[in-house]
Amino acid sequence: MLKHTTKIRVRYGETDQMGIVNNAVYPSYFEVGRTEMFREIGLPYSTIEKEGIMLPLSELHIKYHRPAVYDEEVTIETYVDEYPTSRIRFKYNIYNVAGKLLVSGETVLAFLNAETRRPTRIPQYLKDIIDPYFK
Repeated sequence: MLKHTTKIRVRYGETDQMGIVNNAVYPSYFEVGRTEMFREIGLPYSTIEKEGIMLPLSELHIKYHRPAVYDEEVTIETYVDEYPTSRIRFKYNIYNVAGKLLVSGETVLAFLNAETRRPTRIPQYLKDIIDPYFK
C-alpha cells in the first residue's frame, strides 16, 4: 500500500462566517494530499505531465464526520490500497490535532494520453516507482 500524510493549517478564506471549513474546500485538501504523495515518491505531477500523461478526476466521494475550523492544523492521510491499472483510486482521512476523524473520502483519477486524450494504462515508469509499495 502506498501511504502518505501531510499537515495543513485551515486558512480564513476556506471558512464561513462561523469559522467552519466550507464543504467545497475538502476536495482541494484531497488534492494537496495526493500531489504531496506523488512528490514524496519522486514523481511530481509536472513530471507525469511532461511524460505525456494527464490525470483527470473521474469520481469524488466525501463523507463529513466533524467540521474543521479556522486556524486549526489538520492532517491529511492519503493512501492507495489497490494497484492502479487504467485509473488510480486515492482514499483520504482528514484528522484534527486531537486525532478525531473530520472527513473521509476517495477520488478516482484516470490515466489519459495527453496527445490523444484517450484512456491509457498506467505508464511503466510509474509502475516501476510504485511496485515496491505493493509487494
